Amino acid sequence: MNESTPSRDHFNNRAAIILAILAALVAVIAFLQSDAGARDDRANRDSKRYATEALGRKIDGTARLNFDYNNAYQAWYELDLLATAAANREDEAAALRYQTLRDEMAALSPLLAAPYFDSATGNVDIAKYETETYLTDVTVLSEKFNAASAVKDAWDAKANTYIVQLTLLAVALFMFGLATTISRPLARWIFVGVGTFTSVVAVVWAAAITLQPVPDLRERPGAIEAYARGVSLAYQNRYAEARAAFDEALTAAPDYTAAFAQRAETKSALNEPESAVNDYVAARRHGDESAATAGNLAWTYYLLGQFEEANQLSREVLADKPDELWLRFNLALSLLAAGQSEAAQVEYQSTMDRSTQLVAEAKAAGQEPPYLLWWSLDEAALDLDDLMDIIDTREGQPPADKITKPAEARAAAQELLAQLKSLAVGLEFTGKPATRARAAKISPFEFGTGETDEQGNLIDVTTAEEFPAGTQEVLVLFEYEDLRDGQETIVKVYIDGEEDPSWRVIMPWDMGPAGAAQIPLSVAYSDTFVLAPGEYEVDLFIDGQLAQRGHFMVLAE
Repeated sequence: MNESTPSRDHFNNRAAIILAILAALVAVIAFLQSDAGARDDRANRDSKRYATEALGRKIDGTARLNFDYNNAYQAWYELDLLATAAANREDEAAALRYQTLRDEMAALSPLLAAPYFDSATGNVDIAKYETETYLTDVTVLSEKFNAASAVKDAWDAKANTYIVQLTLLAVALFMFGLATTISRPLARWIFVGVGTFTSVVAVVWAAAITLQPVPDLRERPGAIEAYARGVSLAYQNRYAEARAAFDEALTAAPDYTAAFAQRAETKSALNEPESAVNDYVAARRHGDESAATAGNLAWTYYLLGQFEEANQLSREVLADKPDELWLRFNLALSLLAAGQSEAAQVEYQSTMDRSTQLVAEAKAAGQEPPYLLWWSLDEAALDLDDLMDIIDTREGQPPADKITKPAEARAAAQELLAQLKSLAVGLEFTGKPATRARAAKISPFEFGTGETDEQGNLIDVTTAEEFPAGTQEVLVLFEYEDLRDGQETIVKVYIDGEEDPSWRVIMPWDMGPAGAAQIPLSVAYSDTFVLAPGEYEVDLFIDGQLAQRGHFMVLAE
């Protein structure tokens, strides 16, 4: 007993020193945990403040924009139309009264002044006004919110990790303390070993966490402001200037994920797909896991003719997000261009079936299907139209020489396009695909302008594919057979790829089983209306099935 006492005292003295050191480390890590928690709370308060400010600015800005455009500008526009109509009727006094009221209206809103408004043409730059009124500020606040949220998450993770490390040190303290009470050397050293290992792990881990930086985008001077400026410029379709702004943002913050993604979209708009790919890849490398960025990268691969890369990436994203309909349609299109017609048709059909299911589920829940579903169907049809045009003209993207089995792809695209358009109409009007077989025969559309006699009767038609600026009416001409009175007839008009719902015609067929027909595109009651410049597409549906479609162009001045 007496012989072991000095050795035991020596061990206890060392253990006391170790316990004191561990207690000091506990105090240090407790301070670090408290500091991390405080920083977490501060970043959380900042994020809530930014979110509140952004919401307030958006509400205020949209209210301002709603008045300026839907009230002040629309009143100016109506008075200008009335003045033009009066002048056309040679009622100069009335025209002058309307012009006076119109000019007085301009004082009601900054939207009706330079640099947003051209009184000579009546054109208004609503995108510029919107960005300068609130969109830029909201983007800055939103980015600061995202940055503060990222900082909050980082400090929150640190604070929680410090708690785990404090727990490990508490275990180590217990082990060393218990070791001083045990007389058997083997058991004592087991406790010492466990305590030592636990404390070393905790200390090394704490050091690594402490040294791990917490980047704050708000501390990169000018980065967020340049990014917001780029977003605003891109919103105005000023893509070259937007790219320069995103360059500036990335110079200030080389790891700015959102700036990479936005610059990639800008480069795509500038027809620089190769460079856009690099930015999309960089955005994903810096943590952008969104389906939008991955899908846009896959689409850019498609435009470059890199179909295998596009297909592989689309499948990877769809494995986690199978209801991204637009991405499924893009995959099907890429398969078609790659010469895999059967696989493409299977993918198109499965996506159309899923679209039908989503509409049915929404209707059953008493809700409307999401806008993105309708957009996906329209864009899928438009993309097939573009693919056929590339095959026909040998121009465009993807390069025509990269398209495998073009004749087969074109034939499949034409049939798939009709199916997509018919499905969209069926789902919109009945909630389910059209079931009646397509029996009506409609000749290819011709487009023309008519000449009338003094009684307003049409006496001659001049057909064309292009019409000059200022054209007031275009006639859609076709012959038909195998129709029945009472069949549901729908006419849809697209301008530059987007449907203009104001041109929709929904009526029962009433012109007999066969003959020639004309559909006027005009506003009969107006003597000031002219067709807007752009590429027009006219689609005719009989009983929910696409029966015929055609295109014409109205030129700009």
